[in-house]
Amino acid sequence: KSLCCLLFCTTRVRTWQRQLKQEHRILDREIGALSRAETDTKQKLREAAKKRRSSKDACVQLARQVVQNRKAIERLYAAKAKLNAVENSLKLQLANVRLVNAFESSADIMKDMQSLLQVSQIQKTVSNLTKEMVKAGVIEEILEDVFDEMEDQEEVEALAEEEVEKVLFEVTQGALGKAPAVVHGEPGEQSKEEDTTTTLQEKETAAPNDVV
Repeated sequence: KSLCCLLFCTTRVRTWQRQLKQEHRILDREIGALSRAETDTKQKLREAAKKRRSSKDACVQLARQVVQNRKAIERLYAAKAKLNAVENSLKLQLANVRLVNAFESSADIMKDMQSLLQVSQIQKTVSNLTKEMVKAGVIEEILEDVFDEMEDQEEVEALAEEEVEKVLFEVTQGALGKAPAVVHGEPGEQSKEEDTTTTLQEKETAAPNDVV
């Protein structure tokens, strides 16, 4: 009986691992497509910046597309990391099966799978895998409509505009946009320097009054 259980669990885990690898390839193709799209958009932005008839609004719109592409690629790379984490956790599950002839509920796998459910490109397969893992006892049932807390919308928009300015500056080689702010020293050092300067100025102002 224990041998049959081991073979069954091993087969199931191997099947899940193959499916996860297929999703890896899907994400790789999507990242490649987004990277090519970004290259094309940056070329259009360079050309638009050189044309006198092109408005800045058109350039800003192209820069926004570049920012959106980059953020989408970042999300897909994060999803690939989650897929890797699930694969590694499944290897640990196999080791556990050899010891106790059963899967062990994993909070880590559940958390990663819940995050992966938010990735539209692989959502269908991940949803099916999640249901299978719940039945097998690897994870507890999770809600597919649970999403991460939304960030403050104004802060997100402000950061997006800042990124757009950086892209404009980067792609047009300074013809448009703003250069990224350069931070010198540790946080708080600038305010300390300002306080010191203010104190010195106050002393210098007060000095003549002290002379009799």
